[in-house]
Amino acid sequence: MKSLKSQGFTLPELLITLTIVSLLSLAAFSGWQQWQRHQRMRETALQLQQFLHNVRAWAGWHNRDRQLWLLEGDRWCLGSGPPPPSGCRAGQRMQLLAPYPQVRIFAIEGNPGFYGRRNVARAGHIIFGEGALRWRIIISARGRIRLCEVSLCR
Repeated sequence: MKSLKSQGFTLPELLITLTIVSLLSLAAFSGWQQWQRHQRMRETALQLQQFLHNVRAWAGWHNRDRQLWLLEGDRWCLGSGPPPPSGCRAGQRMQLLAPYPQVRIFAIEGNPGFYGRRNVARAGHIIFGEGALRWRIIISARGRIRLCEVSLCR
């Protein structure tokens, strides 16, 4: 009759298994971080576009000019009309508080704004991003608002 002995794993087998598991976990974590960064950028872009559409609609409805301004800081604030002396607060009309502190606005070029007459605008663009990832919102003279990655658009 055979005796039943406990058969386990050897130390090299355990080390190889742990190494494979740790490498797979590291790759998954890196992918998760990139996905989160992309989602933050996407949501910020959508909020910026919606804000600009609202400013354009307000300028057209009231037949008034609306200049854009930026208050920089840990959480930037983009707005239209007179800048608030005490800074931005969440929920204020004609102001967009940064949805994520990781995403920054790097530049506003061309002095963009909207005219009330015939839905036209002052052309310009807003460059925003996180780390090396940069996106651009382009405001054309005809009031169109477009989004593209900086590396892909000209």
